[in-house]
Amino acid sequence: MTRICGKRARRLHRRCSHKYGAIAGNGSTRQQLLPFRVPLHPPDGIVHHLRLAQHRLRPQQHAQHERQAGPDHYSARAALKNNATLNSQYRLDMEYMKRRMEHRVERLQKKCAEHRLNEPKHNYKPKAWEYLIQPEYHLVWCNVFKAASTSWMYNFNLMAGYTPQFLRKTKDVPLQLARQKYPRPSVEKLKQAINESISFIIVRHPFERLVSAYKDKIQYALPNSHHHKLGNRIIQKYRKTVNGKPTTLLKHPTFSEFVNYLLDEIKHPHYEIDMHWVPVTHFCTPCFFHYDVIAKFETLEEDQNYLVAIGHLDSVIKPQWKNAGKGAHTNDVLARFFSELDNAQIRGLYDYYRFDFELFGYSAKGYFKDLITN
Repeated sequence: MTRICGKRARRLHRRCSHKYGAIAGNGSTRQQLLPFRVPLHPPDGIVHHLRLAQHRLRPQQHAQHERQAGPDHYSARAALKNNATLNSQYRLDMEYMKRRMEHRVERLQKKCAEHRLNEPKHNYKPKAWEYLIQPEYHLVWCNVFKAASTSWMYNFNLMAGYTPQFLRKTKDVPLQLARQKYPRPSVEKLKQAINESISFIIVRHPFERLVSAYKDKIQYALPNSHHHKLGNRIIQKYRKTVNGKPTTLLKHPTFSEFVNYLLDEIKHPHYEIDMHWVPVTHFCTPCFFHYDVIAKFETLEEDQNYLVAIGHLDSVIKPQWKNAGKGAHTNDVLARFFSELDNAQIRGLYDYYRFDFELFGYSAKGYFKDLITN
């Protein structure tokens, strides 16, 4: 057992924590979460004032800061005084967000131990390949594709020094730009960075993420791209015919055809599954690393605002959507796509993404036509 103290504990404003192997916790009693209220954000200037309070300035230091800060600080202080309830509500919501993250991390740790996913095996070991380490702002992120990855790749490129103007005009792939600044780390280097950083991951309902990947990479594949050629191969192998004629004239694979392809691929463990739909459990191996923030796509605005706040990143990045998806919104087409599948296909998908469901607290209820699952 090792004890996490010092710089990392101070940075995250928490007690020293105990770490057992690959699983860490802060030792505090977790509380049952209540239905979430939308955070009430204070007027401009109050966040800055609250951060000053976190540093616990001595009275003479605080007075000196006020003299140097000028009228903006005085107006912020007046707003704080006149909005005591607002300020109290804001701090209460931040505390709630802290408990939300503790709850998610606790679930992850519990399920990892329950399924022994925190134990290396012959074909299952810690993977640091997809993580990005931002040393200046002390951030560590596993880039889960189709879970706000475009937005946060943009943010990491901003933090790497690329200007918004350059990022708008360049033809280079954002991931390639990022890797020029953030080399792929070793497992040892990643663990060391996590101890000095705020580590986070963004996850999404496995079936929603799959549909989003299908739409983006298969249905709307760019001509002559890798995924466009893959789509042609899927059609050749899986498209059914009646009296020698195809059942559909679509030029891209149907969702059912794509699912049949995926279920065949996963029968061969030596095959490399595409990073856009591989399970997070295999892609980031989250049971081997500690996270301070587990953000969810479904509560992304709240979660990433919390991340920006505790990381003091608001002067660097502004959370925003960089890839809203193509065609109709994913939630609007989920039912239609899954109506193409039979229960055997859905069961196959659920079995493949089972640990993503369990580790991150998602359910497949409502997807099966006449079966009941967790």
